[in-house]
Amino acid sequence: MKTDDLKKRIIVLCSLVGLLVILTAVSLLRVQIVDGDDYYTQAERKTTSSVKIEAARGEILDRYGRPIVKNRVCFNIVFDRIFMERGKENDTIFRLIEFMDSIEQEWVDELPITKTTPYEFLPDKEREVDRLKKDLGLQPYATAQNCIDGLIELYDVQGYDQETARNIMSVRYNMTKSGFSNSERYTFARDVSTQGIIKIKELSFKFPGIDVVEDTVREYTSPSSLAHVVGYTGAIYAEEYAELKEKGYALNDVVGKEGIEKVMEDSLRGTDGIRQVEQNSLGEIISSKITSPTTPGNSVVLSIDMYMQTQLEKAVEEHMNWLRRGGNAKVNPADLKGASLIVLDARNGEILSMVNYPSYDITTKSQNYQSLIENPFNPLFNRATMGLYRPGSTYKTAVALAGLAEGLINPTTTINCSRVYTYYGEKDAPTCLGNHGDINVEEALKVSCNVFFYDLGRRLGIDTINKYASALGLGQKTGIELSEATGVLANPENRQNQGGQWYKGDVLQAAIGQSDNMVTPLQMAVEAMTLANKGERYQPRLVKSVVDYTGQTTIERMPPVKTGELNLSDSAYNTVKEGMVKAASRVVAPYALTNYDFRVAIKTGTPQISRTKFNSAAIGFAPADNPEIAFAIMIEGGENANFLVKPIVDAYFEGIKSKDVKFEDFDKIGQNLPQNQTQTDQNSAL
Repeated sequence: MKTDDLKKRIIVLCSLVGLLVILTAVSLLRVQIVDGDDYYTQAERKTTSSVKIEAARGEILDRYGRPIVKNRVCFNIVFDRIFMERGKENDTIFRLIEFMDSIEQEWVDELPITKTTPYEFLPDKEREVDRLKKDLGLQPYATAQNCIDGLIELYDVQGYDQETARNIMSVRYNMTKSGFSNSERYTFARDVSTQGIIKIKELSFKFPGIDVVEDTVREYTSPSSLAHVVGYTGAIYAEEYAELKEKGYALNDVVGKEGIEKVMEDSLRGTDGIRQVEQNSLGEIISSKITSPTTPGNSVVLSIDMYMQTQLEKAVEEHMNWLRRGGNAKVNPADLKGASLIVLDARNGEILSMVNYPSYDITTKSQNYQSLIENPFNPLFNRATMGLYRPGSTYKTAVALAGLAEGLINPTTTINCSRVYTYYGEKDAPTCLGNHGDINVEEALKVSCNVFFYDLGRRLGIDTINKYASALGLGQKTGIELSEATGVLANPENRQNQGGQWYKGDVLQAAIGQSDNMVTPLQMAVEAMTLANKGERYQPRLVKSVVDYTGQTTIERMPPVKTGELNLSDSAYNTVKEGMVKAASRVVAPYALTNYDFRVAIKTGTPQISRTKFNSAAIGFAPADNPEIAFAIMIEGGENANFLVKPIVDAYFEGIKSKDVKFEDFDKIGQNLPQNQTQTDQNSAL
């Protein structure tokens, strides 16, 4: 190659290199100078996510501010989508479940399918199963295995054993169901032990996107006390979400499901806060700050006196155990099903105590639900507001008042009782337990003379009887905050609607609280309250007020609500009261009601269930001459309801003295409540 040609080529090559350098320099100049701001903005581009901070739920307190349901600080394990490794969710969940199993800590598993094959739907999870099938686009007749197959495909759960795969799918499905997103965390485990939290923080590098957050958990002062009243909280159902979404709820929020927790949801629910998190294009956190603080919910003050409640729960349980041990020879222990006891403040309708026996532990309801619904004594049933029973002879107070008001009798009017009432003939003539001779209304209430009330009921007629019974609150809803049954008062129309026939003699049985009369124990307590108030009837209520979370400021007070007024002469009410005071005088030691410095008024009853089975009932008020409380008792298949009146009166007055005593110190209060273990057969007291 000639030297000149080589030089030319070198010159051309150098020129090309020089041109390339110039072009590169121009490009760099354009990137750094001309378009530098644009590129810098792109490099620093941020994304902002709003993360919800859950507010504490308000507490539920008794009338003296003692906690019935309170909040306890706990720690939850949550998933934060912002930090989770996309595409590796299954592996992260797998490692986390293994870790939880190693420390024997439970995690949230709400998939309504058994853990092992052959897969089956869990019992009593129809609602959850229907939603699962719908979410997976399956037909109503799809099997549990069909659902598992659908979940495997949806979440690409491959390479795991069957039980592990099922558990991963449970978590993934719950994440989807709860609306897991950048702004909505998912709670994987609640109330994790301190040791568990320490270990998971030590191993946090293994679990990207997994965080530990402080939260509160519902804690019950006495988990089985007032279970039917306070209710419980739970996850939002799909069918609830459409309405709750408008109120600002998220899918993974907790909401009141039953009882006061549900009724007072708007007051108990707090206002969630907001934390804003900024990330750059690399996913790195630039800043995190709270832009909206949380506001805890308000607390609800109930009218319940927890001292009185706990003492009466013990008294009812002891009485039932005494009956089961054969304390009353008339009772077949197999017939004993349950009991209810209600105490009202006679002056305003506030419910001081509501005992349902048997009860259940709220904290373990979900785990024990199947056994609870299979329990023959039906502990989940709120007997006080939903149970319907014949009132028996307690109903005679209403009939007596009607007779006095209508002028058919006066305090001295007598009716002859020769044990059998033959007005409609001697065949199948109804009878009385005694042969009382000429007897007036006070004595008839004292000894519960059937013949007196057969005759009075016949002359009054069923419509007139029902008019007064309704005015006293029987056979109609009371207006209490909880669900309640309406009940019914015996009448021809109702009998015909049930396919039966009303006979003229049916009014006799109706007049002594039998026939088709069916009322709730709460209605019986309202009747007693209305008699005590000489016709003024108040709505029974559980909520006394709403206060702020600190308990220092009252947000709302619930005033008494008068629901009726039966304006009759004082003489009519006083005559019924005197008969009830005389009935109280028949209760013998150790349950005598005549040892106070005031009088007590009661009326007992033995409602018939069948030819051989009876309930035991009692209503009353005290002090008789200046009533402060009214009460009702119903014992299914039992006897001696009047033995529980003294514990009611004692617990009420001791409860007033105990208003400054904390729940844990209740047992230290000096008391003289009767112990049913020492009862003797007191059939004569009936």
